Amino acid sequence: MKNKRKNPSLSSVVGIIMCIIFIPVIIINLILIVSSYTNPEEIPGVFGVKPAVVLSGSMEPTIQAGDLIFIRETDPNKLQKDDVICYLSSGKAITHRIADITTGEDGRLQFITRGDANNAEDQLPVTADQVQGIWKGGRIGGLGNFILFMQSTTGMILFIVCPLLLFFLWDIWHRRRLDKAENARTKELEAELNALRAGKETEKEKPDIET
Repeated sequence: MKNKRKNPSLSSVVGIIMCIIFIPVIIINLILIVSSYTNPEEIPGVFGVKPAVVLSGSMEPTIQAGDLIFIRETDPNKLQKDDVICYLSSGKAITHRIADITTGEDGRLQFITRGDANNAEDQLPVTADQVQGIWKGGRIGGLGNFILFMQSTTGMILFIVCPLLLFFLWDIWHRRRLDKAENARTKELEAELNALRAGKETEKEKPDIET
């Protein structure tokens, strides 16, 4: 009886662990995917933090190709020289360092950028509306390729469909396990009650002994 009482608690712990692992992954992945479709002109992010995959080595050795970096939303007016910013150019995310800050003919702020590994500044200045955020050092080496895979069709199946399926299958298994345990416990109680009733009936049938 003791083992049967421990099993449900163990399965509950497993369920909690699965929720902790899978639910945040599903939610974050869904937010990134939906954001990329609803607002394709911006890098999707969560709570002001935008993950970006570095595809080139223009910022080496500070940032390596294939790294996953974390861009934080910022006010372009507060950017300074030597800040590393991420901006969109022709739909492509580029992360370079600010070499100079100027003002265009229309009076709008412009940023002259350059990659740390490049010998020359970028040809086109970056406008404030192109800036996606500032990079302050957060990166995970080599994780960029995994992120690109996760956003592919195969990746979405593995990291959204499969976790949901596993969670539902575990929930079904867990409920059936609890039902079986409850049914077994009910049968045991019924057997005990029947035994008690049979004992009482036996006592009643015993003849009285005169003293």
